[in-house]
Amino acid sequence: MPERRPSEPDIESDDSGLSESRRLGARASTKFSVFLVAGERRFRARTVELSTTGVVLDFRYTERPEIDGLQTLELVVPGLGRPIRTLARPVRRVGKCDAFEFISIRPVDRLSLAEHLDRERRLGGS
Repeated sequence: MPERRPSEPDIESDDSGLSESRRLGARASTKFSVFLVAGERRFRARTVELSTTGVVLDFRYTERPEIDGLQTLELVVPGLGRPIRTLARPVRRVGKCDAFEFISIRPVDRLSLAEHLDRERRLGGS
């Protein structure tokens, strides 16, 4: 199996306070609900950025859960009939935003994310 290598890191500045990105895939700004499932509790967040390999979530308007180890995320992607469920690991935190890398996601769901990203790029974001 070939070694995965991240693309060249981009340095950018925006209103979210995210100044450095470590990218494994094409990323786009997008906004939709994501639920972090912790036992019997569900914590709602909003996406800030999305790629087929991970997501940056904003917990600014909700209670931020304790994030330690692998997390179950349910991505409520607009236009899909059901949420995308994935296992993700936290990779960094900036303010109330948390970046996650998808560890386990079905190939069909990864394709759905790629199609959503294509739509976002064609429409100029949300």
